[in-house]
Amino acid sequence: MSCNKKLDIASYEIAPEAKHWESISDTKGGLLGIYGLLRSAMVGNNAHWIYGEVRMGDFQSTARQDLEAVVENDLRKSFPLIEDLSNWKRFYAVINAANLFIERAPEVIKTDSRYTRDNLAIDVSQARLIRAFTYFYMVRIWGDVPLITASFDNSVGFPKFKKTNATEVLQFAQNELMEATEYLPFQYGVDNQQYYGELAKTWKNILFNKSTAYAIMAHIAAWQGKYIDVDAYTKFILDNVVSANLQYNGNLNTSDIGIDKLTGITGIFSNAYEPSQLFSISGSYTNLEASNTGHFEQLVLAAPFINKTQPDLYVSRDSITSIFQDLYDERFGFIASSGLYNEAYFKNIASLYPVFCKINIIKDGKFAEFGSNLIFTRLEEIVLLRAEALAAMGRTGESVVMLNRIKNMRKATPYSISMEPGRPLMDEIFKERRKELLGEGWRFYDLQRFYKLKGNPERLNKIKSGQFLWPIAPVVIKNNSEITQNEYWK
Repeated sequence: MSCNKKLDIASYEIAPEAKHWESISDTKGGLLGIYGLLRSAMVGNNAHWIYGEVRMGDFQSTARQDLEAVVENDLRKSFPLIEDLSNWKRFYAVINAANLFIERAPEVIKTDSRYTRDNLAIDVSQARLIRAFTYFYMVRIWGDVPLITASFDNSVGFPKFKKTNATEVLQFAQNELMEATEYLPFQYGVDNQQYYGELAKTWKNILFNKSTAYAIMAHIAAWQGKYIDVDAYTKFILDNVVSANLQYNGNLNTSDIGIDKLTGITGIFSNAYEPSQLFSISGSYTNLEASNTGHFEQLVLAAPFINKTQPDLYVSRDSITSIFQDLYDERFGFIASSGLYNEAYFKNIASLYPVFCKINIIKDGKFAEFGSNLIFTRLEEIVLLRAEALAAMGRTGESVVMLNRIKNMRKATPYSISMEPGRPLMDEIFKERRKELLGEGWRFYDLQRFYKLKGNPERLNKIKSGQFLWPIAPVVIKNNSEITQNEYWK
């Protein structure tokens, strides 16, 4: 496996049972294979964005009926896209590969003296982290899912496990992450200490680290409404930005001019500028990972960026002006010197289908080859999550500081409780998340947390009914008699 194509691994149902776990090259290949399977699970059929951004969100479909069905939460429709995204097999491929690695990697210590116990501890911790994250990711989609912690041979069929209560699955994930953090570094290959023969630059945005683990723990806690834990985990991340070599994606000083590195070919979604990425799945063309599928650009870009007359998905002009009401917000606001709108997020605002161009890492517009990273979370997102936690605990002053940290970077008007009696702090935090994180896969999950915090009975009933879960693919139920369809979709 070449260093320049680390995660370009084909998707298949489960990681095959390797016949040999004898050398350090076997552990390297096995570990990177888990990352590759995770990438395939999240980007295949643009899953990450369709699950979290398209479903009941701000984007609308121009002509594709399958995307329209997702937008409308009409998931009983028989479209190949919906059928594929209803099948959790690709996520269990990740979990099975992680289980296999955890079981077999210790064997290499006995046969290859280059593979030390420190190597093993770090590698196994990464496998446990990925497994824990995958379970959290599935719980958000399907709710109760089978909890499988030992590898299995899929050649004889998927094992007949019953679904495990989501709370138990999340507790397992949280415990795994907490134990894994002990051995995970903030960075790999630093201070001339190579990791698998490579220094830090090679592993940046490839491997998950200590900050990644804390970010996932923070989101598991937020999903469960455990904001005291969110406070602790996000504080740890922000207190260790230097150790993790993290930097904000923007200017904290409001006298600075220009939206700094948020969009475009050298922006935050590329490997050319990565200081705020806490958890990303590489799609960089510098690593030969660019493609015309598995990138949000595939769905939202059109002319003048690529040779396509209209996008598959768009945000209507009415929605844009409703979301971005601050005239001087650099993400989408008014440029006083020219009298035009800022086009950092949108192009062709006057057209029927404005083009969402926040993410536009394009290697070749003619052939629509994209090279953006999938960013699950970044430093700015963690700041807003911390603001949410502090507000939920009644620490409003600290929460406002966190909220305004992001507003100041985007030149938006700072928030003040005393001056904004008609704009509740929690509402403003989620409005800011909506603006800052648009197109990054958060909106659908943010809405659920917001509904729980606000206690809206109608919305809460929809959550309790399972309406916000995804149906389980019929083929999964057919192959495993222990699995029943989620109640709302029966």
